[in-house]
Amino acid sequence: MTTPSKGDIIKTKTPYKTHPDLERILTDGNWYRKLIETMEDGIIATDTSKTIIFVNPAACKKLGYTEDELLGKSSLEIVVEEDRDRVSRESDLRFSEKISTQYEITFKTKVGSRLPVLISGSPILSEKNQTLGTYALITDIRDRKVVEKELRDKNNELQSLYNNLLELYQQLGAIIAETTTVPTTEILLFTSKNCVYCAPAEEVLQEVLASYAGKITYRKVDIDEEPELAAEHEILSLPTIAIGKEQLTSVPDIYKLHSALFSALVPEEKFRRTRQELDNIIDNSPVAIFTINSKGTVTKSNPLVGILTGMELQDITGHDALKPGKNGEALFPKSLVKLFKKGLKGKTITEDRLRIKDYTSKKADPFSIVSFKVVPMATKEGEITEILILCEDVTKLAMQEEALGESFAKLEILNDKLLQLNKDRSNFVELTSTKLIEPLRNSKALIENILSGQLGELSEELFGTMEFLRNNLDKVTKSILGIIEFSNVEAQDFSLSLGEHNLKELISQTTSLVGSVGIEKSFIGTVDVSNEISVWCDSEQIIRVLRNLVLNAIQFTPLNCNILFTAKEKNGLVTVYVKDNGYGIHKKDLSIIFDQYVKIDPHSAGSGLGLSVVKSLDEAHGATVKAESEGKNKGSTFIFTLPTNKGSYSKLISKKKKSN
Repeated sequence: MTTPSKGDIIKTKTPYKTHPDLERILTDGNWYRKLIETMEDGIIATDTSKTIIFVNPAACKKLGYTEDELLGKSSLEIVVEEDRDRVSRESDLRFSEKISTQYEITFKTKVGSRLPVLISGSPILSEKNQTLGTYALITDIRDRKVVEKELRDKNNELQSLYNNLLELYQQLGAIIAETTTVPTTEILLFTSKNCVYCAPAEEVLQEVLASYAGKITYRKVDIDEEPELAAEHEILSLPTIAIGKEQLTSVPDIYKLHSALFSALVPEEKFRRTRQELDNIIDNSPVAIFTINSKGTVTKSNPLVGILTGMELQDITGHDALKPGKNGEALFPKSLVKLFKKGLKGKTITEDRLRIKDYTSKKADPFSIVSFKVVPMATKEGEITEILILCEDVTKLAMQEEALGESFAKLEILNDKLLQLNKDRSNFVELTSTKLIEPLRNSKALIENILSGQLGELSEELFGTMEFLRNNLDKVTKSILGIIEFSNVEAQDFSLSLGEHNLKELISQTTSLVGSVGIEKSFIGTVDVSNEISVWCDSEQIIRVLRNLVLNAIQFTPLNCNILFTAKEKNGLVTVYVKDNGYGIHKKDLSIIFDQYVKIDPHSAGSGLGLSVVKSLDEAHGATVKAESEGKNKGSTFIFTLPTNKGSYSKLISKKKKSN
């Protein structure tokens, strides 16, 4: 870390304050809804059964449906048949792994047309990290698909160009082999026994020399055995291929090696014939190709260079590419001129996305963004006389990539805002519920006084009415307490106090807390758990888990409620089984009973949050919980896991973080 000197000016972030009206807008949930409803990209949200539960206007417009036509429809129905399996896999992945995914599919619009789109999907999660559904940002990529096809066609043509160039070199090699005699000592491959790149370099050299029908050979030189020859050629790195005065180090590019051999072996008149072949290739290239000589003059260009520069083709050849013209305007942007100058000094340059013109997000001229390559061309003496420039227009593709990146960033911001709204909702529920408890308790106390006769004798009818009110108050109080408990757990308004505890003792403490509720149902708890089994947990929270499971079993069991507690230990985990003889659970309900506010029996007491608390607390320990039942009146078994020690707990938490 450096200390600023006296003359340094240290800049600090200027404090700012948001205008109150703007602050209210930004924190208002309606603002986010307006954002979703007015954005250009479509948004579709589905539940865990892939049923559409929300669409914004943009999605309706793209697909040609009304909102009512899409809501309640399976999302797979609007996807072309060949993409449905992929949509199912990606959705299930978001549900199970709780991760965002991005992929391309094709929608089927209402009129039957095909709409290629990019899906940026994320799971809809509760504060306790439970998957409730998924939503996807839908970006129309029809224009990008057209551009990609054009690029594929251009790449195929460019590859054909390279293949033609290689074939040309091979044909020239055959001509040279018939007319030129070269001593074997002119081509040397310098290496050593420890050179790991020697074999690949030798393979490229052999491939190139095969074009010369075996008439041109090379000699392999070990610098440890012939140090004088290595010193004479000033060999600094290995492997090095020396062709006359020119040297190529490391594994050489096949085209560069062809060029070096050609420059060293071909007479000047043959070089001119080769240049004619190169000019023919330039004229018919699918990308902008031109050459610039050592003086900076454009010596050859094809029609696409006219689009790049905005000039007539006949005005480009002979123009000085390195300096502005008489009117002060340069033929090429300064960014390209710098690369030309580096190329004339012998440097090969490749740029994948080079911006050379100003443009807007809505409109851009051709060749605003280019894929660019500069290749130096040397004479047989090693002097660089020209550079070959290949310039491909990738403006549309690059802009599509930028737009997709911006859309995904907006989606992440939107997701953060939605999570914050969910958290604010939980805080509101907790605050509201807490304020209701005190008046309910006061009302209950008053009713108890009335029933006890402290305020006068009651008729049988009035006594029954007050008893009815007291029972209803009990139910409401239990529901609100359940909501408060769930809100605390959902907001993680607790910290785990972890330690090693005997599982059998935790179960015994739980059964003793059931009280009068258990007596009414003749509750009998049987604990078949070894005294040797210990778990690493927060004892208070796990007793809460066990108590909720016991109370749930008692509530849904007729008289003579029997609960059997068993446990198994394996691979650092203890699996706990809580089996009852109650009403049982339908198979269709097993997957939803741990969801928030779910009540299988809508007339039962409670808030429908007890099992949600169980799942949240068990997941806080890095473990899992599930339910099993063979059906109606066959009882239920709740199964949850706990780590046996601190090491197992750390592994579970680490695995959970990676999954998230």
